[in-house]
Order: sequence, then C-alpha cells, then structure tokens
Amino acid sequence: MAASEGKRLRVLGLWLVADKRQQRIHAIADWLAASSSGAQGSRASYSSDPGTPPASGDGVDGYDVVALQELWIREDFDLVAERAKEAGLVHSRFFYSGAIGSGLAILARHPIVSAFVTPYQLNGFPLHFIEGDFFAGKSVCGVTLSVEGIGNVDVLNTHMYAPGGEGDTVTGAHRVAQAWELARIATEKAERGRHVLVTGDFNSQPHSVIMQLIQTHGSLLDAFAQTHPPPPSITSAQHRALSPIEAMHTHGITCDSPLNTYSAAKLKRRSPRDDVILRGGKRLDYVLYRSPADSPLQLRAESCALQLTEPIPSLGVSYSDHFAIEATFTLSQRQQLLPDPLAPDLLSPALSTLHAAYRACLASSRTQLRICAACILASVALAVGASLEPLRWLAWAFVLAATAAGAAGATFLYSGFIGGRWEAGQLRNVIAEIEAELQRIRIRMGEERRSVEIDDGGWTR
Repeated sequence: MAASEGKRLRVLGLWLVADKRQQRIHAIADWLAASSSGAQGSRASYSSDPGTPPASGDGVDGYDVVALQELWIREDFDLVAERAKEAGLVHSRFFYSGAIGSGLAILARHPIVSAFVTPYQLNGFPLHFIEGDFFAGKSVCGVTLSVEGIGNVDVLNTHMYAPGGEGDTVTGAHRVAQAWELARIATEKAERGRHVLVTGDFNSQPHSVIMQLIQTHGSLLDAFAQTHPPPPSITSAQHRALSPIEAMHTHGITCDSPLNTYSAAKLKRRSPRDDVILRGGKRLDYVLYRSPADSPLQLRAESCALQLTEPIPSLGVSYSDHFAIEATFTLSQRQQLLPDPLAPDLLSPALSTLHAAYRACLASSRTQLRICAACILASVALAVGASLEPLRWLAWAFVLAATAAGAAGATFLYSGFIGGRWEAGQLRNVIAEIEAELQRIRIRMGEERRSVEIDDGGWTR
C-alpha cells in the first residue's frame, strides 16, 4: 500500500498502577470512550500544553493507538477495551509474560496484522520479590497495524526494569541490557520496511545512558524533544523560576510531579535538596519513532503533550502515578535528522557497568551457594537435635527450624546456581554484542582516518 503524504497517526501512552484500582480503571475507561468526541473536560486547564495545539487525525478527533502499562488483571483490560470501542479503538491485544503477566496492552483503531511479546532476558533478581520485576516478566510487546494510506506500522510498547538509577550503577545494568535489546528489536522492524513507534515506561531520564543507547542504537527520535525547545538546566535560575505546571510542560514530566496526588506525599518525605524536587519530577515515559531509511515519506512528530494530569473529579486522586503522554505524527517528504551514531564514549561506560555487574553477579552467586550449604548443614543438625531432644515441645521447634533452614537452602540454591548462571550468561551475551559493535566502530573510524590521510596527501600527519 502506498503511503500518502500528510496522513496522521495519534498515539497515547498510559501507565495505570496505583491504589483505588477499580474506580480509576472505570474513570480511565470513561475518558478513553470519550476521546473521539472532543468533549473531555480533562483536556482543559493545566493538562493542555499551551505550546502544543491540539491535533486530530484526518477529521477524527481520537487516538489511532493507545499503549497501556501496568494493567495486570484481564478483567480490567476487558473493561477498558470494551469502552475504548466507543472511541473507534476496536482492535486490542493483552500480553502475557512472567508469573504475574507483563502488564502491557495495546488498543488500536486499525486492524492488527500480527502481534508479539518478548520478555527481557535480564529483568531483576528472584530474591528481590518485593520489587516484583523478575516475576512480572518485564517485556517489550508489539503489534503490526495495517493503516490505510500508510501501510504496515509497527507499534512497540514496553515497561523496563525499575531500580538502578540512570544505568550508571551495577543495579542499573539490567536496564542497560534491556535498552540494547529494545533498540535492536526496533531496528529489525524498521529494516523490514515499516514505520516504527516505540512507547512506554522506560524508567530512565533523557540524559541517561539508557535513553542514549535506545535512541542511537535504534536510530529513534524522541517526539517530545522534536516538538519542544531544549529545557533549561535544572540547576539554572531559569528553571528554578518555573512553576510546577510550567516545569511539567517544559521538561515533559510524567512521574514524581508535585501535581500528582500519588507523588505529593512521597515528595514531602524527601530532602529539600533532592534533585527530583528541584526539577519538578522526572520524564520516564516516551514516544519514540523512526521510518525506514529508504522510505520516500518519513514520520514527523507534529505535536507531543501530556494528558490526564488532573485528579479524577469524583475521587480527588490522579488517574495514575504517571501522567499520560500523547503524540501526533504526519508523513512528510522531509528526511529525518537521525540521532548521532553509536560512539565509543557512549558504549565504553555501558560496558563498564555491564562488566561490573558481571563481577557482582559471580560474587553474589558464590555467596548464595555458601549460604545454601550452611542452611543444609543447619537443617541436618537441627533434625538430629530434634531426635535427641527429650522435651517434646522443644523437639517440634527443632523440626520447624530444620524445615525452615532446608527451605532457605533450596531457595538460595535456586537463586545462586540457576539464577546466578542465567544472569551471568545473559550479561556475557550483551557484553559480547556491545564489544563487537565497539570494535566495528573503531575499525570504521580508523579506516576513515586513513582515508583522510590518503586524500590530503598526508598533510594531516
């Protein structure tokens, strides 16, 4: 199908988890059902970016795609998907992954040709059960849409590993690996000749090595950055003069904003010097995009704005602890200005983080196996002690303690041997891929330098 210039696509990314789940799910479903009517009160006041005019696609005031994260329960998805049909989002997919599900779903106005879900190979640690990332099976999912006037469009939706800051610590190494994997998937989709949209909760800020890896390795553009001027530095007087509303729209804040009822209480417990308060929150949610290099028409971000920033009128709480982000795209003959290509000064720090994580993984695995051995010995000793203890009530205590020690030993055996070997193997795979890419870049840079030396007769030596 030939693409037509000026054709529009409108995308919404929305994160759903928080308390008062059922009431908020109904409110979100109502909001989506009304999204094609143009009558949503939620789009007034500070939810509308003064610098970004509202957009609609081809005379239809509604979304072409809605990507949802943290939607764990199938019944909640069924409710949202059914109400979204009232806004023309008649096609949908709910994606399963891990022990408790990926939490990812996609609603679409256009027919879904195919769909996939790929759990990230590195996704937290089994012992960190409170975090839940390992058991949730954080993933990237996607659908291929058949869009009239454009052809096939790949829409990817993701929720990345949460802990680890900006990928510059050992804990953040898993998200660095996820960034590399996500960028590779986006590249593969584009190489099939399709336009690609990537949205979701990346749990990373724009300046992080994670976002730089995704955008450079995947040749992806950031819709918000392409439609807004560069924000002032968070240490500048210009930034400190911004109100929370102005900071939200200037930086594209989606999380930890003082305007969000779920963030306000958390921010009050922080130190006044905390940089999260200084910048008015974090930008963790994105809409990224790219087109095939040989396509005569390229995707261009026309607008990008935040949505669902106000509390639900009937509840007095925010729709979610993340604000939604929407973007509108058009097809244009103007070529995209792609991000800078991968460079050693980006890959080297990422490799250092991954190598440090590999060493920490081996050390942790050895420690857990030692604990496993100690638990097994303790279990045997307690079992023997129970048989020798003359007091019956105390013998039962020995038995219970022996059982607990045996269970702990089995847990540390699983986590230290199976989990440790799994993590170490996957880290080595990513390290090998990035090292190979770094070697290719250095060879190419060396060839370019030699070419310059030859062309100018050696005057640059």
